[in-house]
Amino acid sequence: MRSFLTVAHLGSFTAAAVELGRTQSTVTSHLQKLEHQLGDSLLDRLPTGVVLTELGARILPHAEDILAAEDRLQGLPAAESRPSGTVRLMAPESVCTYRLPQIISAVRQAEPQVQIWVSPGGLHESLEALRQGRVDLALTLEPLAPATDLQLEDIGTEELVLIDSPSTSGHSDQAIRSSWAELAGRDALLIAEGCGYSDHVASRLAATGQEPGRRSQFGSVEAIKRCVDVGLGWTVLPRMCVAEEIRSGALRVIDGPSLPKCGVHMLTHPRRHRGSAMVAVAEQLRHSWHTDSQPG
Repeated sequence: MRSFLTVAHLGSFTAAAVELGRTQSTVTSHLQKLEHQLGDSLLDRLPTGVVLTELGARILPHAEDILAAEDRLQGLPAAESRPSGTVRLMAPESVCTYRLPQIISAVRQAEPQVQIWVSPGGLHESLEALRQGRVDLALTLEPLAPATDLQLEDIGTEELVLIDSPSTSGHSDQAIRSSWAELAGRDALLIAEGCGYSDHVASRLAATGQEPGRRSQFGSVEAIKRCVDVGLGWTVLPRMCVAEEIRSGALRVIDGPSLPKCGVHMLTHPRRHRGSAMVAVAEQLRHSWHTDSQPG
């Protein structure tokens, strides 16, 4: 049944075998046995990949429930012991770089037997990875809470700031004052399409109707910061990404139009069991943003 779920989510026997650490022939054998027990095909093997049959689609949620129940049963003997295990976490690059190292360190100090595997991913990639069972937890950083059938919890916010190079501003002692129309006419360096806060800024610029400057899109926050530093344009980023550069004067905050705060949301799959390790990591994530939101 676990082989069936993995093939169904990944759409490939080869990918499922890698994910499960088994040979492809073993995964195929598992599927054949399950189909024989149920009396019909669960998957159609097409040249473009594997898709669920009508029976397979009906079986899928029940299979997830059964495996979640199995995970809960396996976790009962360890209920009185310290949390242990590995938690797979996906989050935006900015969160992975500027937030998670401190959180992972705190988890390790509190629960040495809990391991965290981190991978960067945007909103759509994170939602898909959760649905396919490739990660246990996902964090999103969006101005609006994502619409999803997954379990979603609001755990905090991050402030957004407009950033420019001090050399571009022409002011040594004061921040730049700009409107959306003024910003629209300048070169902008934005996170690649699909980033909620970057898309929000792009829409505000387009709404001005001004002749636009150049719009460059990047997949890396660090690349954007380097380009802004040498005067190639301005950008919008979470303050956590540029706090050090602002303090040192390497980058300057643009005193311009107001920006929405980005909500930090923690997502999990509602059908999957939350083991002790996952509970420990989730609690530390909540604590991190709650602590930072406290005054003083």
